[in-house]
Amino acid sequence: MTNKRIENMLSQAEIDALPTILDVVELISKMENDMLLRNGVANFPGDAFQDEGRYAFVSETWNRNVVRLMPVSPTPYTYYRGQSRFYEQCQPSLFRMNAQGDLPCEEDIAYNRIKICEFELLLATHPVFCELSHNICVNPVALAQHYGLTTEYLDITNSKWVAAFFASTRYDYDTDTYHPVGRDYGDGYGVMYISKPYENGDARDEFFAKNVVIGYQYFERPTKQSSFGYKMRSGENFNDSPYFERLFFRHDLVASQIVFDMSYKQRRFIPKDSLSRLARQIAESNEVTRRALERCIQMCYQDKDMTYLENVCAAKGVAIREDNRPLTEFSQEELAKDWEKWNKFGRADLESRILPIRAMTTMKLDV
Repeated sequence: MTNKRIENMLSQAEIDALPTILDVVELISKMENDMLLRNGVANFPGDAFQDEGRYAFVSETWNRNVVRLMPVSPTPYTYYRGQSRFYEQCQPSLFRMNAQGDLPCEEDIAYNRIKICEFELLLATHPVFCELSHNICVNPVALAQHYGLTTEYLDITNSKWVAAFFASTRYDYDTDTYHPVGRDYGDGYGVMYISKPYENGDARDEFFAKNVVIGYQYFERPTKQSSFGYKMRSGENFNDSPYFERLFFRHDLVASQIVFDMSYKQRRFIPKDSLSRLARQIAESNEVTRRALERCIQMCYQDKDMTYLENVCAAKGVAIREDNRPLTEFSQEELAKDWEKWNKFGRADLESRILPIRAMTTMKLDV
């Protein structure tokens, strides 16, 4: 499915005058340095905020027991989203128009929510994910967004390089690969969204009510992407968000190739882990399990009975698997390998990356 893309918004002369993606990254770097200098080291004591690869505990405002591991950055509370095309209606995949320009019906939305429940059931079989879930709060829906399932979240990040990667590449679904783009791609330009600055410690509750910390979840893809999820409603347009500004840039193949090479030709931000393969199987399967339907009723449709979701499956031409066999599963070898790796290296590595707990701020988290 695709968003509606604005046509002929910029002339060729206007595109020629735009910066490249590397110019945008340089501008963001200057903005980050200026912010640090303006606030002064007194407002960033010790190692409160550091470079990417470290994590800090954040808790919900009203429930300190709900915590997540938030990826940190040199400039706190600054977020980015990169797109290699600009869409007049920028919406999450769950609410986007299809290729024919039709909005998703309620059956489409319910069907995709069943798929997310399949994904959640799969996660519950992984021992490392389960161990982490006992200590930090996870959001399977926001995590599913990073593995190609259709959700109500848009990806945002606090890493300018992650955003620059997605802003300067195109995705090939058939090969599950990204490729740097030049001036001949799309309309010849892309867009970077940058969150508007506000004073340190003055985090807006309404913004953080929409901004979900995904952070560390063991599986590499969201971890490498310094992931957050921006939750949206049907009909809501990200371009109208009061929290972000837009910066257009012209596509330049040389600049795009540099960003692509810095990502280790996508491997840095799009690692191929076992979950990416299984999530794709869930998305493409023409079956769903009865357990997923039961979970979906519990989580999303408590005012309806099972007949509603059964009718959704019938309308979509999807069979319901009635036995206890999972739709897809990790192999025993994968689980054993991940568990051994976690016990030998992973747990200690994560502990070394977590910053000391400091009373800095609390955030409302979508649970």
